[in-house]
Amino acid sequence: MDEEWSKYRDLCLSCFRPRQICFCSSIRPFNTYFTFRILMHPKEAKREHVGTGRLANAALDNCEIIIGSDFDQHQTVQELINSPIYFPMLLYPGKNSINLSSSPLSLEFFNKRMPLLFIIDGTWAAAKAMMRESKTLHHLPRLSFDPTIESKFAIKQQPQKFCLSTIESIYYVLRCLESHGLENIGTQKEVLLESLAKLVNFQIKCASDPTLTSYRRSGPTEIKQYKDPSSRIPSKRWMHRKVCFDG
Repeated sequence: MDEEWSKYRDLCLSCFRPRQICFCSSIRPFNTYFTFRILMHPKEAKREHVGTGRLANAALDNCEIIIGSDFDQHQTVQELINSPIYFPMLLYPGKNSINLSSSPLSLEFFNKRMPLLFIIDGTWAAAKAMMRESKTLHHLPRLSFDPTIESKFAIKQQPQKFCLSTIESIYYVLRCLESHGLENIGTQKEVLLESLAKLVNFQIKCASDPTLTSYRRSGPTEIKQYKDPSSRIPSKRWMHRKVCFDG
C-alpha cells in the first residue's frame, strides 16, 4: 500500500506525469477568448507519458479536460451544449466543417454567446468510436483547418505527415483565430509547441540512454527505439478514416 501511495504522491496533478519528468513548472499559462474543452478518451487519460492533451490543458487558462467516450450520457458535456451562455463547436474535419484556413469567422457567428470548442483527444480508433457513440456532437458546428507543417510529434507515428497531435491542433486553431481577429495572444501560444518539443526530446533521450529514468513501468531494460518520421510507412487506411486528431 505504501508503495502504491508513493507512486501517486509523486505524480504531478496537472499532467499526471512523474514529477521528475514534469514540464508544468516551465509552462506559462495564458488566457484565450475561446473556451476549450478537451474530450479525452479514458485510454488516453492513462497514457500520461506520451499524450499531449494534458500539456495543452496546463498551458490554457480557459480549458478543462473531460474524460469519457459516450458524451450523450455525460452531464457536464450536455450542460455545456445546452447552455445559453456558450456557443459550442467541435474541432473535427468534414465536408460541412468551417475551414478556418480559408473561411473567415466573425463574432456574429456566435450569436452573442461565448465560443466554446470541443477537442477530441484519443487514438484514431478511439476518436472514431467517440464520434460514433456521441450523436449530440454530430449536430454541433464543426471547425477545421489545413495544416501546412508536418507534425513535430516525432515519438509517435501519425497516419499521414500533416496529421497533428492534440496540442499542435490547438496551436494551429489559435493561429487561425488570430488571423480572424478573434484572439490576441501573440507569442504566448508558442508555449504549446515548446512544451511538445520538451516532451519529444525527453522521450528520445530515454529511448537512447538506458541510464535515464523513464516513465516505463517495465523498467529501463526494455528500451523502445523511435524511428525517424521520414522512415515510417504511412497508413494505407488513411483514405478510409475521417479523424486526424491523435494524442
